[in-house]
Amino acid sequence: MMAHNKKNNSITIANVIAIIGLVALLVFNYLGYAYRSGGETGWDIVFSLLITAFCAFLLWFMIKAKGAANNLEKWKIIEYVTLAIYIVVAIPLSSFGIMHFFAVNDKKEDVKALMQNDLQKIDKMFTDYKSFMSVAISATGTGLKEATAAGQVCDEKLNKFMEENRVSHTTESAANFERLQKTKLVGAGFETFYQQYIDEKTGIESAVNGWNIILVPRQAKLMEEIAASAQDELTKLSEDARLPVIKKDNGRHTITEFQKQMFNIEGGIESFGFKKALKKSGFSITAIVVILLIHIFILFNYIVAHRALTLGINKKTEEDGGKAL
Repeated sequence: MMAHNKKNNSITIANVIAIIGLVALLVFNYLGYAYRSGGETGWDIVFSLLITAFCAFLLWFMIKAKGAANNLEKWKIIEYVTLAIYIVVAIPLSSFGIMHFFAVNDKKEDVKALMQNDLQKIDKMFTDYKSFMSVAISATGTGLKEATAAGQVCDEKLNKFMEENRVSHTTESAANFERLQKTKLVGAGFETFYQQYIDEKTGIESAVNGWNIILVPRQAKLMEEIAASAQDELTKLSEDARLPVIKKDNGRHTITEFQKQMFNIEGGIESFGFKKALKKSGFSITAIVVILLIHIFILFNYIVAHRALTLGINKKTEEDGGKAL
């Protein structure tokens, strides 16, 4: 692909410069498409590889055309047409990802703030859950203790609930049931799940606040996955707990309803601003400079490539000396 000395095929400085340019093109395009997709990296690497391969092919073809030893005029036309395709098609095509990456990068402080806002929404959902369940447990415990006091009567529905949950007709048993529910739903049992979220949250904050350009787009997708999982898990915990509201009616204690609540991100996961900020297009002067430098690096190999100035009589020009034009 790269320009080479007529006497050997060793790697030259021009080769190295072009390779650096192609690698930079691949990396920045990948980052740009990864940001633009919000962490959906499936096709990002494919697009980046195709764009880089296209530029590399045009570079190789221009160098081949420039160094052709026969039909010089024909190859010169092919060379300039290929160069025009590179400038008109390849450069703009390869600029979208780079432009997007630097447009986001230029506003990274705003992106960090949006990330924190989204995490606060998840935090609030956990706080709402703990608040609701604490009140629900207390209400159930109070109702059970009143229903199991001396001389109190429970209806069939409440008796069945107590039997299923191994609550005997004593206030001590009712109090023990309340303690068990606190441990399970807002205490140690809940804290295990909550700590897992805290660890994931810390990882997101570390990657984004430290602006790890490779990890940032993945955090947007991860945050949505965490939020969706937390919504489902907290709602399931609430529904599975089946904490009853117990009232006294006509001298008998009965269950009037089971306390449960759906827990969702305020405004929905689609309201998250972090991912939207990563996907938002923009313009960056830095990107223009980087795009120009990358393509100068790539084309440097073409610029310094050997151009044939003699037309060979045979296929191997060096054997007959060629005919000066």
